[in-house]
Amino acid sequence: MSGGLFLPFASNAAAAQTAGTMEVYAGAIGPGEYQGGDFAQARFHDPRGMAQDAQGNVFVADYVNSVVRKLGTDGQVSIVAGQVEQRDARNGPALQAHFYSPECVAVAADGTLFVTDSGSNTLRRIGRDGLVSTWAGKIDVEGYADGPGVKARFNHPVGVAVAADGVVYVADAYNSTVRRISPHGVVSTLAGSPGATGWRDGRGAQARFNTPIGVALDRRGNVYVSEYFNNVIRRITPDGTVSTFAGKPGRGGFADGSAATALFLHPQMLSFAPDGSLIVADSGNNRVRRIAPDGTVSTLAGNGQGETVVTGALPGVLHQPYGVLALADGGVLVTGLNAILRIQPQTPLAA
Repeated sequence: MSGGLFLPFASNAAAAQTAGTMEVYAGAIGPGEYQGGDFAQARFHDPRGMAQDAQGNVFVADYVNSVVRKLGTDGQVSIVAGQVEQRDARNGPALQAHFYSPECVAVAADGTLFVTDSGSNTLRRIGRDGLVSTWAGKIDVEGYADGPGVKARFNHPVGVAVAADGVVYVADAYNSTVRRISPHGVVSTLAGSPGATGWRDGRGAQARFNTPIGVALDRRGNVYVSEYFNNVIRRITPDGTVSTFAGKPGRGGFADGSAATALFLHPQMLSFAPDGSLIVADSGNNRVRRIAPDGTVSTLAGNGQGETVVTGALPGVLHQPYGVLALADGGVLVTGLNAILRIQPQTPLAA
């Protein structure tokens, strides 16, 4: 499940990283570009959502390059699907397929990848057979409709997570809803009402969202969603009941503290750490935040400045962090300024 796999991530660099630091893990801080090779040689252009498979490989949606890439346990970065800067959303064999704007990626238990292709308003599937197909939505057609596969409609899908039973959850950002896709590809609305933006807790269609972005699942089957404009983290129980988990609705800002008093500003991706903490890419605050199991919100990295990225001793400096991925050893990967960075907290967020 996206944001919920606590598996080894092989890297000599990671093993050598000092506690209480942030370092470049793959790519380089600076202008976006494309290059393959090992972690140090590779270059990305606006890398976004990340996910990890059972073997420890990390997958990243390389947004502007329009490809899905793999950071392998062998230390090499490769293209899994898509062709560099070919943006016309074409299905077919993985390395011949095209993505318009791959935003986020999730890995199913069997290794199948699901990718939100936000610009084409679809959820794409990369099968174990190496074929890319449209799992839900219709390419280049925005709208709202529940139903099977290509009869469903989305409007800028972003965050994605897949549960152990194969159910996929999608933050349908511009419809202000959270969608559920069965293992057979049938789309339904878990919570929210299409086109009805705002903030309201409640069950199913009674709830209101304003641009849901990130999605993560906990071990109990609850769905956690970040909201870009409401500046809060919401929790949805399996029966569709929505509550506010952290932050103050509609009040953007920065404050650590209890979940009820903490403030966020345009939060993006989410990921659960092995210790049960929820990690938040707090983009508008240029920080990565941690919501501990007891609800206490603290800052893992970033000091609020955001003109560049500065590595070394924490908190360091972050520039609009977007994707986060918690790792088995208690570290956290974060995307920022065209690099993939690794945060090693002073106290690892390990189980």
